[in-house]
Amino acid sequence: MKNALLQLLSPEKLGTFSAVKKHAEALLDHSAKFKYFTLHGKVHIDNMLKIASMLVEHGVGLNEREAYLLALSICIHDLGMVVPLSEKSHQELFQGRDQATDSANVEAYIRETHNELVKNYVDQNFSFLSALGISASDCGLLVEIARSHRKTQLATQAGFPKKIGALLRIIDELDIGPERAPISVLRSTYKEMDGTSCWHWFKHNIVDEWDVGHNVFVVTENTKKTIIFKLIVRPPTEKSIAYWLHQIRRPIIKVLIDENSARIVNEEFGVMIRIEPSQELSKANLLDTDWKEIEEISLSHGRKTILLADDEVRKMEDLMLPLMAKYHIIFSPNANDAVTKLAASKIDLAIVDMQIGSNVWTAEETDNYKATGLNLIKHITAECPETKIGILTGTRHELSGIESYKLAFFLKKPVDPEVFERTVEDVLG
Repeated sequence: MKNALLQLLSPEKLGTFSAVKKHAEALLDHSAKFKYFTLHGKVHIDNMLKIASMLVEHGVGLNEREAYLLALSICIHDLGMVVPLSEKSHQELFQGRDQATDSANVEAYIRETHNELVKNYVDQNFSFLSALGISASDCGLLVEIARSHRKTQLATQAGFPKKIGALLRIIDELDIGPERAPISVLRSTYKEMDGTSCWHWFKHNIVDEWDVGHNVFVVTENTKKTIIFKLIVRPPTEKSIAYWLHQIRRPIIKVLIDENSARIVNEEFGVMIRIEPSQELSKANLLDTDWKEIEEISLSHGRKTILLADDEVRKMEDLMLPLMAKYHIIFSPNANDAVTKLAASKIDLAIVDMQIGSNVWTAEETDNYKATGLNLIKHITAECPETKIGILTGTRHELSGIESYKLAFFLKKPVDPEVFERTVEDVLG
């Protein structure tokens, strides 16, 4: 199948690209560092090239120079994950930050900072890259663009690192289909995976691939083009559809809106890119009992699950920290988010604050949001009768009718951390 992005390259540039792609695939496909990461080699690169082709074909106009830089950046953007680190000292590796030296910390660090470590790949392979005709200047430029695929503030960049970096970031985030997490591997190894890996592998396997006319649409209004990606999921249960749509869409929205990638692409190339969750096209797809079990493990990380409904999530993280080794903790900053997660997951204990945002009930129904928690407790009691309920609140507002609910505990803020931990342990046994 012809690729609209690669068709923009001259035979010479296409040859250079092909050599870099082959080298990158060999490194990424044969790395043993990250056994349960979703695939970052040939499959991921090919998927990104396909998405890039889709964008070019439907209005993102690139010249040869831009296409060349984007194609090479797609190849190398994840190579920071596989560069040799044996010669680096602990101090160099963590850039002066205090970290334990166990392998889990090293793996997590590389996962989080591989966009920075891509420079190591370019430095260590400069002879190979220069022999292909890639100039020293372009090597530096590619490092900047590759770094921009995550975390870097795009608004502070200029030129190619800004506009090609924004495209790269969007294309990378849109690669959410099943090819990156082979279902045969997932089904045979899910019990060995950590909860985070299982969640990501399962997520990829319930998403429809991007296809124009099915879930990708191009709309033109007043000569302005918009490419709309409609997110469709097919989890085992109907009740978890809303959860998966929200969770999978959220990082894409972060890239498009919060990190300004969509605005930059629109300004530079005259095309808006949108992601829309499709509740109506998403369907339950229960295949067998193992498939349902994989979803349950993905949602609970294989442990008892606590949902904390509190709009001061950041402040509450320290309080929950001692419990995280034993329990899976889910934070919900408002009632709407809590209701969605309660529907998707088996929650063993819901800890509810009284004064939280709603997006479910009106100000009148919640006494101007001073008693939203009461409505949430009523909902949990009716819809999730096996979920134990505790209250942790600082409200002085009268809680009319609270005595009618069966509560595991009622604690007032500020709470002694040791008292809180013992209370939760007593409830969950």
